[in-house]
Amino acid sequence: MQIFEVTLLIITYSLMLLTIFVQIVCYKRNLENLETIGLTVSLLFLILTLTSSYFIQEHDSESTGVFTLLAMILVAAATPINVLIERKHRINSKIRLLIISLGGVLFLTTILSAILLNLIIIQYVVVVFLVLSILLSMILIRVTKPNVKIAHREKIDRWLALAIMIVVPLSLAANYLSELNGLNNHVGFTLPMVFLVLTGSKLLDDIQRLSLFNPRNVIEPDSLANYAFTSREGEIAELLVKGKTYKQISEQLFISIPTVKTHVSNIYKKSKARNKVELIALLIN
Repeated sequence: MQIFEVTLLIITYSLMLLTIFVQIVCYKRNLENLETIGLTVSLLFLILTLTSSYFIQEHDSESTGVFTLLAMILVAAATPINVLIERKHRINSKIRLLIISLGGVLFLTTILSAILLNLIIIQYVVVVFLVLSILLSMILIRVTKPNVKIAHREKIDRWLALAIMIVVPLSLAANYLSELNGLNNHVGFTLPMVFLVLTGSKLLDDIQRLSLFNPRNVIEPDSLANYAFTSREGEIAELLVKGKTYKQISEQLFISIPTVKTHVSNIYKKSKARNKVELIALLIN
């Protein structure tokens, strides 16, 4: 493996780990979805297995192939689940359960096939599942609107979806099928570059949102008066822009979390803000 390829992989691993850490911080502040973290973790697992399959394929190609298959199943299940949670659509909620169930069945079937030393059929089923999952997920991104948390990312998400529809399924399928046929295949630059763009874009977005939540943020009284907030809503609005979570607000003001959520909902309606980021922009600028 060439030095540039190794360097690119190291950068990719580091960026993905940093992205997962920032996503967890954002999740605790109600700025990120758990499904998004799951998708990033599954992508990291996938690129790790692809890399491992290159380094140790001569010693234990069967084991590395199985782990690659399992990682592909996780990505195939996590991608549509994450897209469904982030988009506005009318798709039945049972679809989510169906995806999880199908992924679980394939996961267990792959393990059983590995024990029986018969991966011939399941490997193609997994590849098809992954390709279809990614393609349908990216189409959904192209034809639907994002939820309020990620509304500001709409344009870049659409362009990334188009690129992913073309590059990722072909790259993953070619990489895995060449490995099955015993070719000495490198991880290459395509997948690491795609993962770098995806995680880099998400990391930058999360950091920008986190940077707005500064404990030193001060709201001018006139800003609160502009939106006819009640005194309690004003207190909660000030805590929100300082980065406090619902739980922290609940403990500080001695009110229940459902009550906090009700006040926050009223704050959003009165200010016409779609999320915390927009609320901050309205109240401190």
